Amino acid sequence: MPDYLDRCPDRAGPASNKGCPEIKAEAKKRLSEATKFINFEFNKAVLLPSSYPTLKDLAAIMAEYPDYSMSIAGHTDSKGKDDYNLRLSYDRAASARTYMLSQNVPADRIESRGYGKTKPIADNATAKGQALNRRVEFDLYLTGDPNSAVAKYGAAPTVTELLKTPAGVPTVKKAPAKKAPAKKAPARKKAPAKKAPAKSK
Repeated sequence: MPDYLDRCPDRAGPASNKGCPEIKAEAKKRLSEATKFINFEFNKAVLLPSSYPTLKDLAAIMAEYPDYSMSIAGHTDSKGKDDYNLRLSYDRAASARTYMLSQNVPADRIESRGYGKTKPIADNATAKGQALNRRVEFDLYLTGDPNSAVAKYGAAPTVTELLKTPAGVPTVKKAPAKKAPAKKAPARKKAPAKKAPAKSK
């Protein structure tokens, strides 16, 4: 392919992959299975030490494929409040990213985001399904291409978007009803009526 179309001129790769090396099947398998070995403290974004070997292996894959970037996507099960789950999914993905940065992965080649409970891969009605839905996923994509998590799941939702029903009606906005009873009308009865009789000398 012509050099001006070759995204990886310094490394051999097929035209079907924009001139860049293709990711080997073995590396793809390591990426897809990595989610099984990433674990956190209960209800927190603190990585357990058992996660470190897998993250180090992913950092090695990043070094092997310098023309690629990595997307880290955090997910939760459906238990708990939506805004809390969204924040937890963001924080867990960010924790995995932070550890990989400590393994010399360049910051501009790795991005993290969270999807909360919005993208389950199993039934949240069962304990097994919930365990599968609590996950952090890792995907490689050619630097400059669309982020792989966005391509797979769409843009990560904001907290505001997550707190809305499918019809777009907020489910947690009942604060105005609580403010209405707080009225202080009785305080206006005293002063105005008693000042009128005052006479000048």
